[in-house]
Amino acid sequence: MRVRKTAFTLIELLVVIAVIGLLVGMVIPSINQAGVIARRLRCKTNLHAAGVGFRMYLNESNEVMPIAAAMPSLGLNDEPRIVDVLEDYLSDPDTLKCPSDIRKRYYLSEGSSYMYHSMLGGRKVGDSFLTKHWGEAQTPVLYDYEPFHGRAGTPGAANYLFVDGHVGDLGTGQ
Repeated sequence: MRVRKTAFTLIELLVVIAVIGLLVGMVIPSINQAGVIARRLRCKTNLHAAGVGFRMYLNESNEVMPIAAAMPSLGLNDEPRIVDVLEDYLSDPDTLKCPSDIRKRYYLSEGSSYMYHSMLGGRKVGDSFLTKHWGEAQTPVLYDYEPFHGRAGTPGAANYLFVDGHVGDLGTGQ
């Protein structure tokens, strides 16, 4: 009696490898997209935490917005960085770091991945032209230095913290 050995043929093995390769090829873009969404969500969470710090600052400063430089590394004035102004109100300085700030690394040069709307500085929250014209829900306070999360002009490409404390897109109020 002959014992017959069962084994995969070369063709069967190549077909299995090809199917696995196709499945991996379909899953990897989903994993990459999940990473983009997770970084965008972390950025929004950081901006919301910065908004809580801003609110604490405003409560102690009689509702007067802080004076801080929009882009301190340019050295256009002696105004402090927004991270220095808010440091006592933030539990962690990395709160002002967007996880998608990897190309130009604004966090390293500016102390924050978010630009402060310096035209609001030194004024009471409701007294600025922007707040009177657009309202607190549409007046940005901090926002991504550049569209870290997508192509410029597309929804969700940049995150904004508004005077009323919510985080969303510019112009949509969401």
